[in-house]
Amino acid sequence: MDFTPEQLRRSAERWNYSGAAELVKRCERLALEADPLKAADAFTRIVSESYSKAIITTKEILTLLYNGYPEGAMALSRILYESMVVMRFLYTHRSDEALLRRYSDDFYVKVSRDRVKYYSYILEYSQDEEELAQAQREKVAARKEHNKLKEKYSEYLSYNKQGNYLHDYWWIGDVLPGRSFGAIQNETALENLKMLYVLSCYRAHSGVVGNAVRFGTMLDETTLSTSGSLEGFQVPLCFSLVCFGILTETMFDSVSVDCTELVESIETLIAPFEDYLYR
Repeated sequence: MDFTPEQLRRSAERWNYSGAAELVKRCERLALEADPLKAADAFTRIVSESYSKAIITTKEILTLLYNGYPEGAMALSRILYESMVVMRFLYTHRSDEALLRRYSDDFYVKVSRDRVKYYSYILEYSQDEEELAQAQREKVAARKEHNKLKEKYSEYLSYNKQGNYLHDYWWIGDVLPGRSFGAIQNETALENLKMLYVLSCYRAHSGVVGNAVRFGTMLDETTLSTSGSLEGFQVPLCFSLVCFGILTETMFDSVSVDCTELVESIETLIAPFEDYLYR
């Protein structure tokens, strides 16, 4: 949109877009060949589902970088980092079947909760009698499912003036002193990536820093900044591929598949740009 096809092509050559895209395809093929969803153990199924999302997210990041949008790529890199942190945590505790079950059930906690909210919205605003009747039935079913899960995990409930609820990281249970992403992040000890995660959060959330300070550009308070950039790709490229690499190791270790060559390829891709991260 902001650059000619030739400008984009030359930019992509600088950071080896074709090599990165081919790497992701190779990871995808290896994952499909491993067929991890047939695995009997809970962790392998969990990490394989997370890895499939990581492959899609990495493709999206590379597409944004190719077209000159490093800010958007950095915002998406946050997804890879958070997934990687959680999967490393679950990998460490993969023999804890109760923890893995809680993690899986958290999906149904969120789905049933959101269904209740959605059908409450329909009931408030719809004028269609048939739709209202259907929404009422669905809301009752969703509420029943949600309450069943809260009863099942009553020992992990939190409380506020609206009542009791299962908050976002309730499923950690008593494995860590704190039930939060920060607690998980601290246990995984990824100090060198934490600051990059903060930068990715700036790009994902509205705010002065996220809106004004951009990769590869100088801050100019006199002009609206609405164009892409062919500079600044180094940070999201390295951050996303490092996280993807760790997820790759976690994924294939769970199915006993050697991925050494893939991880080395990732290291080769980011090697020319790593120094940029520490300037």
